[in-house]
Amino acid sequence: MIVAILFVSIGALCIYGVYRFFNPFGKVINEELSDSYYYSRDDKGVVYSPMGNWFSLGKNEMEVDLPTFQVLGRDYAKDANHAYFKSRIINTPVDVASFDVKSGFMPLDKNHVYILIDDLYYLDDSEAEGFKILEDADAKTYEQLSYDFARDKNFIYRNNEKCIEVDHGSFDIVNDQFCRDIQGVYHYQYGEPLLKIDDANISEIVSLTSSHIRDDKNVYFYLTYRGADYIQELVKLPFKNRNEIAFFEDASLLKIDDQIFYQGLIIEEVDAATFSELDYGYAKDINYVFFHGEIVEGADVNTFKYNTSNYTFSDKNYIYEVGKKVKKK
Repeated sequence: MIVAILFVSIGALCIYGVYRFFNPFGKVINEELSDSYYYSRDDKGVVYSPMGNWFSLGKNEMEVDLPTFQVLGRDYAKDANHAYFKSRIINTPVDVASFDVKSGFMPLDKNHVYILIDDLYYLDDSEAEGFKILEDADAKTYEQLSYDFARDKNFIYRNNEKCIEVDHGSFDIVNDQFCRDIQGVYHYQYGEPLLKIDDANISEIVSLTSSHIRDDKNVYFYLTYRGADYIQELVKLPFKNRNEIAFFEDASLLKIDDQIFYQGLIIEEVDAATFSELDYGYAKDINYVFFHGEIVEGADVNTFKYNTSNYTFSDKNYIYEVGKKVKKK
């Protein structure tokens, strides 16, 4: 055993040594802001390599003013003379002295907010510009609220366009899928219009998870698929006791009061008090084993288990795959 460990350790050290020998750059410049900008091996230059994966994604040596070079975001940097997107000088006219990046991905200077229009721009040395000005945005008051939303003194922006459907002064992001203003609560997803929730109590809205909210009467979430069916449906489930709302590792499962739901549909046969989640879509209560919300016919609750040695589920009689008996033990 000791010999095996020794051989593994020596092998790992050899692999690391080979990697270090061929590694074309030195230390990361600012690990907190980006894992893609590195000093050259002699510390006299800068190398851009996406996520440091030079072997698969390549690298570009940059001609920069090293004493003034600073990383601004994952794919942005500047020196005294230029602003950079990845490894290329940004050829859209910008004010370099005030050029900065909000939230790691939204570039702006004292005059304008800029939108990236070509993510592969840095690979091309043509004269085509990779950025454009976000029209009417006020750079001095612009703030990135989330990946999807931003605000300045005049407007709310959604994915780099003015969002005129919401009230500027009262707009608020609830979580990764819901937002609200004085006029209503809305579901949002990229490329789709805002979906207003009818009759939601705006003042009582609380985020439960990154994708679930509640007011004083209902739990809300958006379901894109039910099984293999593409449904795009806002689900509204009433509750009696807000302290009896619970979630599971499997995001398809939800407990409300004394009921268990799978993908928004109640599991009629379940005993909520004894219900517990297993793994890989399986769950059970005192009476039944379930797979994706459906009863596994004939499964013995008391002996049903996951076998880590061969990655199967079984009970005292059978082995199961995707909720079905496949062979007798």
